[in-house]
Amino acid sequence: MAHPAEDNDAADIVRDLVLGGVADPFPLYEQLREMGSGVHWSDVLGGWIVCRYDDVRSMVSRHDAFSNATFFDGAPGLHDPQDPEHRRFISMSSPQLIFQDPPVHTRIRSIFRSAFTKQSINKWRSAMEDAADEVLDRFRPGQEVDVMPHLAADIPVAVIASILGVPKDKWVQLREWSEAFGRTFDPGVHGQLRDQSIRRSLEMMDYLGDLVTQRRADPQDDLITLIATTKTDVGETLTHTEAVSQVTLLLAAGNDTTTSLIGSAVTILIDEPEVKHQLQEDPSLIPVAIEEMLRFDPPFHLNFRKAVHDTEYGGQQIKSGQMCFQVIAAANRDPRVFANPGVFNVTRDTSRHLAFSHGIHFCVGAPLARMEGAVVLRKILERFPDFTAGSEPPVRRTNNVLARGWHSRPVKL
Repeated sequence: MAHPAEDNDAADIVRDLVLGGVADPFPLYEQLREMGSGVHWSDVLGGWIVCRYDDVRSMVSRHDAFSNATFFDGAPGLHDPQDPEHRRFISMSSPQLIFQDPPVHTRIRSIFRSAFTKQSINKWRSAMEDAADEVLDRFRPGQEVDVMPHLAADIPVAVIASILGVPKDKWVQLREWSEAFGRTFDPGVHGQLRDQSIRRSLEMMDYLGDLVTQRRADPQDDLITLIATTKTDVGETLTHTEAVSQVTLLLAAGNDTTTSLIGSAVTILIDEPEVKHQLQEDPSLIPVAIEEMLRFDPPFHLNFRKAVHDTEYGGQQIKSGQMCFQVIAAANRDPRVFANPGVFNVTRDTSRHLAFSHGIHFCVGAPLARMEGAVVLRKILERFPDFTAGSEPPVRRTNNVLARGWHSRPVKL
């Protein structure tokens, strides 16, 4: 059991993380991880905070004890049941793979069994390289630019849109739609902004739904065709709504994950010039560096599950139905697993990091994100070998407890 003073201190730290506009969350993650047993109750989040590696890995792996069916327990499910647009959005959005438990999860995930293997994604490498080149062609050495709203955001949209099979004249619109959909996951978005975000998300879903219908009638060599036409492990294709929901998820998750990874990679190499030089001298180390970047500053800092039955972690009694938040960013810097975890070390063994979760809910698109990150980082190092910090300091997201990537990252290319 935790000491009452520790309970109060932990609650204050979580409150600061959620509401306090904290610029650098990592010192607070460390305090939470090392305080008491590393498991703390948060009134602000209405659930348990779990910070140590072994506990986090165990919790995200035990699908028999912790449910992913949390759509209506958080921001994604916030809606006005009297509003027909809201109701339609919920019906289209709730079937996403990340909010399902077996057997539904098993059935939906089975369509991806051959889509994201290392072998299958190699055919998309040239599309990634072309998309990266097209975006990077807009910039010149010595130019000062904020990486996040331009380079880091534009490349992932171009890549995932190309792989999905979205026509090029819709890519700019797709980015705007994707950003609106991402806002529906933010508990701070409500009122008119939530209404607007839901409305724009429905526009995207309707457009993607038309593409799903077209691909079923006329299959192409793209990811929408795979999702729309591949039979599941029970011998049937996904319903139209299920297919649109998975395409939407891949679009949004693919954008945000890789955008955050690019921002973190650029920041780390500015802060660690010797690592940057090392990668320029030996580009074969780039995939290894990507793994350390994912450990050091993962795209998503928190994950969440709901307890299916009463259980115990860190001496704390977790009741059935209570929400549990796994602090991936704290677990990835747990000194019990990673030596000198606050030091970026491109040669360390990062095979155990949890940036893509673990178990049956391990990120289905992880191989794609890894390849895209490596392709983009290599292109940046080749084209802009002397990039440095810009004239303004970088600013981290402070209003999103789940994803704390960079809001702005000025650089001189």
